[in-house]
Amino acid sequence: MTDMDKAIEEAKAAVMPFESWERLPGESGLAYAAFRAFRDLGFERNIRKAVEAAEKDEGKRDKRYRVWRNWSTQFRWRERAADYDRYMEKLKQAEMRKTIEAQGEKHRAVTGKMLAVVEKKLDLMDPADLTQGTVTEWVETAIRAEREATGLIAPNGKPEPKQGEINFTPEFNGL
Repeated sequence: MTDMDKAIEEAKAAVMPFESWERLPGESGLAYAAFRAFRDLGFERNIRKAVEAAEKDEGKRDKRYRVWRNWSTQFRWRERAADYDRYMEKLKQAEMRKTIEAQGEKHRAVTGKMLAVVEKKLDLMDPADLTQGTVTEWVETAIRAEREATGLIAPNGKPEPKQGEINFTPEFNGL
């Protein structure tokens, strides 16, 4: 592909809302089905594996392999499959973000209810009934919970890395 062809393709992609892994103009149904078989193998994909999965007759595999190899070049299978992989990964990440946000909302609601119960209990308690050790433990627990909730420390008690900061695990010491 020349630089001019590449520029034209990029301009088309910017103007037309078209996903590269969809059927291309001039791509036959058989060629597109072969591409889907290739694409759907995932990160370990290659043409030979796709042919083996699609063709049970070993005698026809070599011929099919040659045809599919030509189609893969003609219709840019590797590039299109990589585009598809990136798209699917973005979908997974978006779904994961939604799940994490929903869990966070639930956790905050439950924590709020628990804190309200604790607050009522504390209001009913006689401070004289508390030992110094109990008060110290409660204060430490409250501070740790607050820091974990705000992301200042991880649940394991270690400081969270700041954005752009690199922390090495002990396994990397001495390398």
